[in-house]
Amino acid sequence: MLKNKQGFTLIELMIVVVIIGILAAIAIPNYVAMQDRARESSVKANAHAGQLSAEDDAVIHNGTYPADVAALVALLPGRIVNPFDAAGDAFAAAAAVGTCTYVLAAGVYTIEAYGQDGATTMLTLTNGM
Repeated sequence: MLKNKQGFTLIELMIVVVIIGILAAIAIPNYVAMQDRARESSVKANAHAGQLSAEDDAVIHNGTYPADVAALVALLPGRIVNPFDAAGDAFAAAAAVGTCTYVLAAGVYTIEAYGQDGATTMLTLTNGM
């Protein structure tokens, strides 16, 4: 009688599991870092959208930016969200992670975007200059 033995040994299965574990240990941190970079880019894009909206409105009104920040936020296209918190508003709390703040003082707009590490990207726009 011939015995037909098919299948993998326990050692072979363990080697495959170890290889998959090593690949996962390399790939998962890279994937998480890539997501964080994408979110940081989204925060900068939100700030840039605010800049473009303010400049567009200034062109329409002979070089004068909107009179208040609420008017600027109303000009923004679509719904801009905080990329670090999908349920949160990108303009809600000043200095919160993933937010953009628009500050208007004496005709000068300061756009601040707060990334994951709390670093600020700032842009200053002035009326008529």
